[in-house]
Amino acid sequence: MRRMHHGKLYRSLAGILAVSMLLFANGCGEKEPTITETVIDSVDSSISSDRGITIYRVKDRMVVADEELFQPKQPDSVANALEETMGILPLTDGVRFQAYTMGSGNAVSLVFQVDDTVSKESLLLEKAAVVSTIEQIRNIGAITLSIRDGAGEVLEEGVYSSKSFYYYDDVIPTGQNTGQIVLYLPDEERKELSPVQLMVTLQLDSSVEGEVVNQLIERGALPKGTQLISLSVTQKIAYVDLSREFLEGADRLAIYSLVDSICNLPHVSGVQILIDGEKQEKIGTVDTHVPLVFSKP
Repeated sequence: MRRMHHGKLYRSLAGILAVSMLLFANGCGEKEPTITETVIDSVDSSISSDRGITIYRVKDRMVVADEELFQPKQPDSVANALEETMGILPLTDGVRFQAYTMGSGNAVSLVFQVDDTVSKESLLLEKAAVVSTIEQIRNIGAITLSIRDGAGEVLEEGVYSSKSFYYYDDVIPTGQNTGQIVLYLPDEERKELSPVQLMVTLQLDSSVEGEVVNQLIERGALPKGTQLISLSVTQKIAYVDLSREFLEGADRLAIYSLVDSICNLPHVSGVQILIDGEKQEKIGTVDTHVPLVFSKP
């Protein structure tokens, strides 16, 4: 991701995935977000007297920064600074900021409702803009975004920083963008996994998790004939549905090549492997009825 300050962008790439929000003070009659729980650690101040916040917004398929810094009126606590900052953030049509909670260490969880009209690209841009803005609040802790549909069902949830986004500020006219991933490829001679860093080109309608799996397939890290049926991420667990060919030759190295490569993404903490949509008690010698976590063999 590139981070802009006073109109200039600094590059930063790392892993993935659009959010939009209403202005609290726009008089539209929307219900203001509510605080369901607040546990604030003692801090001197969230924003120093000589420092403001750069507001990031989505514009023309890019994330741009306002030239003028925003100075919260109540900079005496993380909660006040966060609430004021969220209150002036402009978001894309179809996304609504619903609520936030704060916990120990000033960790914050933001809940957004997203209409089905919002594209993946727009969601990615909005998430990047929101996170890049509020992470500037001094003493703020981990930032969790929970994206929900109109019925309140969680579509995705993860912990983010400005380094969590592969691309959002430099959309190539062909509809492609580049990002960096790390694959853990099997070394059959040494019976271990070796990390390989790659720059890849991503289509705007593709996910970085899917690109990781496709790269593993292309490089022969997964059993011959394996196909990716579907992939989704919910509450930091990646659900990877593969074709039955995966069962035919998957040993421990192949399984953890998949798991470790996906878990290397900052928004994923575990991988649940599915075969034709079904969980498997075991694949080879590995217990796979529960999500697997990074564990380099």
